[in-house]
Amino acid sequence: MDSPARNLTAKLPFIIGITGHRDISSDKDNVAELKSEIRETLIHWHNQLNPTIEPNHITSKSDQIISPIWLMSGLAEGADLLSIEVALELQAELGQEVLKIIGCLPMPLANFEQDFQLNSDSYQQLIKIVSALKNNGNELLEIKHALKDSDYKIAINDNHYGELRSSLYLNQGLFIAKYTNVLVALWDGCNAKGYGGTADVVKYKLGMEVHWPTNTENLSLKAVSEFDGQIAGIVHHICVERVNSSGLTSQLMIKDHLKNNVLEHLTPKTGQLYVYSYTGNENALTHFISTEFITMLSELKFYNNHASSEYASISDKTPDSNVDNGLLIANSVFHLADELALLGQQKYRQLIKLFFWFAILGFTCYELTGNFVNSEEGTWIMSVTLLAIIACWCIILYADRNELKWKYQLSRGIAEGMRIRGFLNLSNISPAGEPIIQRRYRSHLPLINHAIAVAEIDWWRTSCSKKPEEIRDVWIGEQRSFLQSRLQLSAKSLTELLYKRPRYAALLCSSFSKKCFLLAIGIGTMLLLSMLSQQAFHFSTLNDVNNYLMLIVQYSLMLGGAVALWSELSGYESAANGYSTMEALYGRAQSLLKGEMSAAKELMLLALAREAMFEHVSWSSSESSNDIKNRN
Repeated sequence: MDSPARNLTAKLPFIIGITGHRDISSDKDNVAELKSEIRETLIHWHNQLNPTIEPNHITSKSDQIISPIWLMSGLAEGADLLSIEVALELQAELGQEVLKIIGCLPMPLANFEQDFQLNSDSYQQLIKIVSALKNNGNELLEIKHALKDSDYKIAINDNHYGELRSSLYLNQGLFIAKYTNVLVALWDGCNAKGYGGTADVVKYKLGMEVHWPTNTENLSLKAVSEFDGQIAGIVHHICVERVNSSGLTSQLMIKDHLKNNVLEHLTPKTGQLYVYSYTGNENALTHFISTEFITMLSELKFYNNHASSEYASISDKTPDSNVDNGLLIANSVFHLADELALLGQQKYRQLIKLFFWFAILGFTCYELTGNFVNSEEGTWIMSVTLLAIIACWCIILYADRNELKWKYQLSRGIAEGMRIRGFLNLSNISPAGEPIIQRRYRSHLPLINHAIAVAEIDWWRTSCSKKPEEIRDVWIGEQRSFLQSRLQLSAKSLTELLYKRPRYAALLCSSFSKKCFLLAIGIGTMLLLSMLSQQAFHFSTLNDVNNYLMLIVQYSLMLGGAVALWSELSGYESAANGYSTMEALYGRAQSLLKGEMSAAKELMLLALAREAMFEHVSWSSSESSNDIKNRN
């Protein structure tokens, strides 16, 4: 069995971001108090997803952890470096894989060090932390920017914090805000002059407008539309006074009415939680985002707990090199989700087969019972009928209690979302403001959005060359081949027919059920005529014939209904329709993806990704109604 540490690297992380002031008090008592608050905050969010631990008494180790945490923070002096120091201490206690620290650099480290040239203590603190982040599974991530080469060269060598250099800090801060589930703001609540400060980062997370210096905006960090709000994320504000408050403006728009009762049970001992700043009196969007956040927490814990229970059952998988080229850190998360989906699908299919055979047994005995009333045989047949009904009921209860189909669907959604984002990474398609998964599904599938974001972070880690022919052949071509295989009207074996040929299986099931019903109608007509003849002419010799005809009618109807039930439980029709729609879309994209990559082709690939996710989540939604647990 794999070690718990390896287990955790493949689970979906909960992401916390920390942003704070540079000019915090250096008084030892104040620093100790702030470090205690940061530690308490990190443990608070750890406890929302894992076994509860006390802030100053940690005994849990990685074998007890369900959900790992990624902590993103800048490396600026002051609150940023202090928060990383606390995180490193906590990491040493909990385990390296339980808490991963990602230091986010706004520019190359050599140029970033210019900010510390006037403070030797802070510089030594930076060097020590950078050394620690290069080890123990942590990471230094230089955030991509949108500056022209000439402007970037000016920015990284600017010692006076001009607009171009400030835009890189804004770029760094908004990156942290965009990808964190909780943004911890060590901040006095005031809006400062200039660009890229803590206030801008908080404003962005709360849905307020943030201004970039002219011609510096990074469209990959474009804010989500007002209609969407932020994605499953909140601000945890810890009030921190600055040493020098000169030049600050009035208090930022954070008022009591922004607090939300939906998050009341998550209220920390230190600080306040905020969701979204809306200038009007309506709070529908605030409530929506709060509920989405709660749902995401619940789904994350559910999924990672499921991953823990099934991890030992999953065999090592041969890496999908095509997807792997677009995924780096997220690779292990994707492969685990993909394997969990396959395992869950297999278990659910086995349960359906068991339910189906007990249902057939029950139907058969039920039809026979009428012919053996008041006999010993009838007693036994009735007993078997009741036992079959009880067995079906137990299977339904088991499916309901263990959420087998939901586990499979959630894992498949995570894997598909990460697969699609991985191919967009491979195509070097930058992130956009509009989520890949449609807003109509966000309320009950926020974890898929989160998984896509985890895969999207890999785009920031590297740059892939844009090669349309590779994208056309590897991504789109292989997807078309897969879809076309699923739509074939032939099968080499019964297993292939039942599980890999939904269109063929749907056609055969429909045809067979139709023939059974037509047979029942034909034989039923014959039975009616025979019964009329018997009544008119008193043919007693027709009694046995009528009994046999009645049996044929009964079992024809039963068999036709059973096959229709199997087809419905298996979701052949919805799967085939989804495959057919996607094959047509991929076919159009493949024919258009020729020549050099262009902005239009990038938009096409992004639209294709959204269509693919729409088909998946709409299929998942329709499949939920066919869950065996709903067969009460």
